[in-house]
Amino acid sequence: MKSILVFCLFYSLSLCQSDENYLPIDEISDTNLYPTNTAACQVDINSDTGSPQPLYIRPGTQEFFHPSDRRGLIELNVNQQIELFCVQFNSPINVSGLITAECFEGTTFRFNGILYDFRDFSCSNWPVSIAVRTTQRCYNNAIIVNVGFQVNERFLRVYTSCHNTVLETNHYTHYQLTPRSDSNQRSVTRPSWRQLDFFPGKNVDNLHTRVTQRETIARILESPSCADLLIEQPNSEIFLARGHMAAMTDFILANEQRSTFLFINTSPQWQTFNARNWYAIELSTRRLAADRNITLDTYTGTFGVTHLSCENGARRQIFLDYPALQIPVPMLYYKIIVNQANHSGIVFIGVNNVHLTLADIQRDYIVCNDVSDRITYVNWVKNDIVRGYSYACEVNDFLRSVPHVQGLTVTSLLI
Repeated sequence: MKSILVFCLFYSLSLCQSDENYLPIDEISDTNLYPTNTAACQVDINSDTGSPQPLYIRPGTQEFFHPSDRRGLIELNVNQQIELFCVQFNSPINVSGLITAECFEGTTFRFNGILYDFRDFSCSNWPVSIAVRTTQRCYNNAIIVNVGFQVNERFLRVYTSCHNTVLETNHYTHYQLTPRSDSNQRSVTRPSWRQLDFFPGKNVDNLHTRVTQRETIARILESPSCADLLIEQPNSEIFLARGHMAAMTDFILANEQRSTFLFINTSPQWQTFNARNWYAIELSTRRLAADRNITLDTYTGTFGVTHLSCENGARRQIFLDYPALQIPVPMLYYKIIVNQANHSGIVFIGVNNVHLTLADIQRDYIVCNDVSDRITYVNWVKNDIVRGYSYACEVNDFLRSVPHVQGLTVTSLLI
């Protein structure tokens, strides 16, 4: 009995210790330890939402209703409203279109005088994003395309794409990373890639398959056996993936993330590069915005056309659509981030070719002065060619070689 009493006494004392002792070091902050928000309703976007998920909208605006901070909580005061949109809501809501719900308490909301748990608001099908061509022009006479969701007379934009209809390539996408971008929804159902009415006369999804990649490269290099070595078998990561430009997890809510699966937001990217150094750049820039509580204007793009060759053969440019010479495999991927509050910025660049030598890269793929040794917030293996040889530059220096984006004011390096 004494041993039981001693154990219970010790256990109870351990419960009295500060929770601070059990927080990982990188999670200890004033925000986490001393939350100041006393909102009546708190909806955790990773546990308290229905699926398929409605669009969550700030009433009367063209803005998504995002979490308040990186904790991932949508917070409302008593009687504060949130708009939700489904083409058709599931039971027990059983209505269609745009509705308004009011915060009651916790995860309980009032709709049409009846109280519902927030999970009850779900759609019969996922809302579908659209891509709207504008009259605006961007680099090389390409067009600006707005991607988002049409809700009655309102358009909720997620990102824009600078799309070249001649080369059938995407020069860049533009969007913002915010301090809340690090609180994105997890385990979101990934949709199939959609072409919409772009890339006329092509099956872009089929052009990205390994079988078609091998056939295309074999024609370009005039060697099927060489193509088999360059695009490896299914158990290998040496192939050209459908590389996101605006990253799925750069966006917070499920519907925003799903809107990134459009071919006007992709370019052929070697999978080992996609999953390693480029992923590290994406993750690190999201965390930078959150850790420093800053909003980053973000331009993610591609540049040039990569070359491949067979042993003792000529180097030739690679396109997924050949001989049309469209959908080029880019030389470089880049991500420009600019803190508009103080006009600091940086551009991260990755070499999109795993079959190069270091001499090849130094001769043809370095387009600006490398300042990556001054950067400490990216966890990458930057000189690994298979992972995607990567470096960083001052924005103005990069734009002198790659003049895709106009009108940026950057006066210092974001370090």
